[in-house]
Amino acid sequence: MEFGLSPGEVLFLSGGGYTVGIVKADHCRHVFIETEKEELVQFLGEDDLIAVSYLTGEKVSREAIQCMLYLVSSGNMPLLVLRKDHPATARLHLVIAAGERIRLSSCVIPGTHPEQDILCARGGLDGMVLCGIPGKVAVVEGDNPNIVAEWEPELFFKNLK
Repeated sequence: MEFGLSPGEVLFLSGGGYTVGIVKADHCRHVFIETEKEELVQFLGEDDLIAVSYLTGEKVSREAIQCMLYLVSSGNMPLLVLRKDHPATARLHLVIAAGERIRLSSCVIPGTHPEQDILCARGGLDGMVLCGIPGKVAVVEGDNPNIVAEWEPELFFKNLK
C-alpha cells in the first residue's frame, strides 16, 4: 500500500487499538541518538520518515504523537536509548524511529534500540514495514495476516522553514 504524504502532514496508522504517526523528515536533516556511552547522528533525506509509536492504546495518542513528532522534527529533541534493564522502559508510552525504512515489531523492548530501522509497535501494527519514497509512504504488511490498518492524513503543525 502507498499513501501520499506531503511536508506538513502527519499520517496515522492504527491497528488493534494502537497508533503510529509518521511525517516526512523534510527539512530535518539529522537526529541525535543518545546512548549510555555515546552520541550517534542519524542523517536524514527529505523523503525519509520520522515515526512515533504510542504503546498504550489511549484516546490521547494522536495528540501525544503530534507533540513528539514536533519536538523531534522541529525542536531538535534527541532520541534517548535506554539499557534493556532500565526501569523506565516499562513506563514508555511513546517511542521514536527515523530513517528511510522502519520495521514495526512487538518483539523489542521499547526505547532500547539505537538502530533506527526498528520501532516497537503493538497490536495490528506488528510486522509492518514503513518506507519513505518521494511524496509517499509505502506500507508493507509483513508476515502478519491479521493486520488491519486505517489511514488518514492530517495537517501537522510544524515550522516548515
